[in-house]
Amino acid sequence: MDKTADAVIIGGGIFGVSAGFFLARKGFGNIVLLEPRSLAAVSTGHSAAAIRTLYSNPLTVQLAKRSVEMFRNSKEVFGCDTLFTPSGYLVLMGDESVEAGKRVTQLEREQGIRIEELDSIALKARYPMLQLDDIQCGMLEVDSGFADPLKTTQVMAETAKPWGLKVIEGVGATGIEVDGNGGVSSVTTSNGSVSTRVVVNAAGGWGRIVAGWVGLNYSFRWSRESDIVMEVPFDNHDMPWISDPELRFYCRPDGSGNLLAGLGFPKEIDPLDIDDYDKNIDAPTRDRIQGLVNRRFPGTANSRIIRGWSSMYTISDDWHPLVGQEPEVPGYYACVAGCGHGFKLAPPMGEALADIIAGETPNIDIHPLRPDRFIEGEYFQSVWGSGNRG
Repeated sequence: MDKTADAVIIGGGIFGVSAGFFLARKGFGNIVLLEPRSLAAVSTGHSAAAIRTLYSNPLTVQLAKRSVEMFRNSKEVFGCDTLFTPSGYLVLMGDESVEAGKRVTQLEREQGIRIEELDSIALKARYPMLQLDDIQCGMLEVDSGFADPLKTTQVMAETAKPWGLKVIEGVGATGIEVDGNGGVSSVTTSNGSVSTRVVVNAAGGWGRIVAGWVGLNYSFRWSRESDIVMEVPFDNHDMPWISDPELRFYCRPDGSGNLLAGLGFPKEIDPLDIDDYDKNIDAPTRDRIQGLVNRRFPGTANSRIIRGWSSMYTISDDWHPLVGQEPEVPGYYACVAGCGHGFKLAPPMGEALADIIAGETPNIDIHPLRPDRFIEGEYFQSVWGSGNRG
């Protein structure tokens, strides 16, 4: 265990690794990343990993657009292949969602994002496996897709090691010590302490606990989130990621002949104990997801479920991440609460946060994501209503 570091990152999900990657790429120095399990072991590794731009506020659209650029050019940006699949991202819109969808389409086009509008006839011609009786039209983000969440996290960490990122798996932080002025002075672990003036709280579901070590109180909720993978009797080679707000589920290809699917928003919060929850999908949730797939894809009525799992969302009060410095604790930075869309936003947020830590001006101003925005009454709003559509 290093005795000193220029920065310590607490948490080895995509948030922590992204912050460490971009700090290291800037030549910030010796950066220690502490992960009590293994990289991407919880929320990140179980992410469906959509890389899309469908958001209804300008900042999140900018971040998502940058993310698409990063993943489409991952070898240049990350120095490695993140297994990005440029499938496109299709939103099916019926009576309840078409108005909000068109407003988001306009916002995206103003940001230079390529959107193709398809009426129900065009949708049926292109995707004959879909049942579309309740659908008016679809929005297809041409450049979007999905990535491999585990490999993305692992290869980013590996690429950054020669630049100064040291990943320590199996060792977690146990506390943060401050000096007489209230600023960060060290991080304690089961293997000793690391002296540092910079700490990034990227502890995911445990981020509230870490914040408490320096006297901060984050208002988080946690929800159990589940996915299944099932066989399908049609060619899914050219199938896009599909978001279905009418039936409230999503799905995407998961290799040839397989479909990954989960419940979409708006949906109920399923509270969990972050230290003690069943990581196996329960039968009612499994059957519910499968039933929605069967309704939208009638040919899957007899399809077999291959596997399923459960993980967790960490949710802030406005369903947007907390990223930035806490003025009350010099040297402490937050990068937590993915709220279900953290995977895609993590690399551009990590890039911007690294600039802030290094005293530089980021290309994307992430000040609206600052952790103390709730105290100031500045919440994010969404045309989709509450939930992680943003």
